[in-house]
This record gives sequence, C-alpha cells and structure tokens, in this order.
Amino acid sequence: MTRERNARRQNLTILFEGIFYFILTAFIIIASAEAVLSRAEIYAPSRPVSIWYILLAFAVATFLLVIFVKNLKSKIFFEIFFTIAIFAGIWFLADIWFRVDLAVLVAVLVTALKFIYKPIWWQNLVMVLGIAGVVVVFGLSVTWFTALILLAILSFYDIVAVYLTGHMVKMFEGLFERGVVFALILPSQVHDFFKSYHEAKLGSKYMFLGSGDLALPGIFIACLVRISIWQGIFAALGAIIGFALMEIIFSFQKKRKPMPALPPIAAGTILGFAIAVLFNL
Repeated sequence: MTRERNARRQNLTILFEGIFYFILTAFIIIASAEAVLSRAEIYAPSRPVSIWYILLAFAVATFLLVIFVKNLKSKIFFEIFFTIAIFAGIWFLADIWFRVDLAVLVAVLVTALKFIYKPIWWQNLVMVLGIAGVVVVFGLSVTWFTALILLAILSFYDIVAVYLTGHMVKMFEGLFERGVVFALILPSQVHDFFKSYHEAKLGSKYMFLGSGDLALPGIFIACLVRISIWQGIFAALGAIIGFALMEIIFSFQKKRKPMPALPPIAAGTILGFAIAVLFNL
C-alpha cells in the first residue's frame, strides 16, 4: 500500500512539473509573439515557409542525426550542435526584449552558465528559453494551416519512430549515453531538481520530455497569436490537457516503456484551437 501511495505521489509530481513547464513555455511564446507583432514598424512578415520545405529539412536533419549518433562516439560534436541551437534560441528571444548588444550578452551568459551551473531546474529553464526563442521566430514565419499540418504529420511520425522503427528511442538513448540531453528532465521527487542533470538516469525516477513535444505545439500557438491571442491561449490550454492525458496513460503502464508524447499533446492543442474558433474568439 505504501509503495502504491509513493508511486501515485511520484506520478503526480511529474504531472505537475510538466504542466508547470508547459505553462511557462506557452506564456513566454505568447508574450514574445505579441511583443513582436505589436511593433508594426519593425515586424514585416516574409513569405510563409512552405510545408514541403519544412518536412524536407526535418527529414534531412533527422537522417543525419541518426547517422552521426550511430557512428560518432565522441560527444563533442553533439554538444557543439545543441549548444549552438540553444544559444540561437536564447539570442532570438532576448532580442525581442532587449537591445541588440544586450541580447547577445544575455545569450552568451545564459549559455555559458549552462556548462558551469548544472542543476536540473536550471538546465530545464535554459531549454525552455532556447525552445521558445526558436519557436517564436519560426511560428511567425508560417501560416496556421501549415503549422497544423506539420503538427499532424509529425505526430504520426512520432508514433512510427517510437513504436515501429524505434529509431527515435535509439537516437535519444545514444545521445543520453554521451551526456547530451536535449529534453526536459522531470524528476519524480522535487528535491531532485537541485541535483546535477548528469545524475538523471533512464528509468522510473525520471521522465524525459523531448524538445519537439514543446516546440511543435509552440509553433502552432505562436502563429495563432497573429490571428487572435485567445486562440493561442486556448491552444496552449489544450496542449497542457494533452500532456496530462499522456502522463496519466504513461503512469498506468505496468512496465514503463518509451511512448510518443506528441500525439495526445498535438490533439489537445488542435482541440483547444477548434474550441476557440467555435466560440469566435
């Protein structure tokens, strides 16, 4: 009975942690997108990016990453790649709120501190900031329909990559073995947030939420802000509900196995958007 109670407590802890990060990410994305759009004299949307261009770029990037994970044993390449990605995202985000020179300084300091200060809570925060920055820039460059189709296609891909080919799981495990964790780490006990992220292990004590599970709904949310901030908010609420559903399903597994998180999150995001449209928000 005590073991079951502890398991329920741990699952609830992970659930609330995940909800917190979804709320934080959505708030940053919506606020930043609104800030960009409010500067009419600065923001001039370019021609929307084609869905086929995005999918081709995604396929090429995924293929190369799988090849590199399989053949490169050193973690240096992956550290450099993901550091550049995080730095770019934080720079984009800081550039919305600060002067150009100050934005660069903020991005440099935050990224550098990631290698010095290593508690899980700080790594998660840096990840959220990096994701949000990329998402806002990308989300304001696509139409809502393109973002919706992208969300649907990559949700299906997530199922295939986890349950059929398994290459997504192998890729994550390969990066994890090299000490590169491009995901949010959700510990089952709050005090573990203050441990180094290098102490996180694959298993029941931690849940790892992939960056794409935040970024892809975030892109849809960002582009909706161009239409209505309420549509963005409702889509964000739907994403949170979708994550909660995924976590509940995950927690009821008798034997914990990796599962695709994006499909329920994407479904919730699209449902939230549909409700906002239905009520003409």
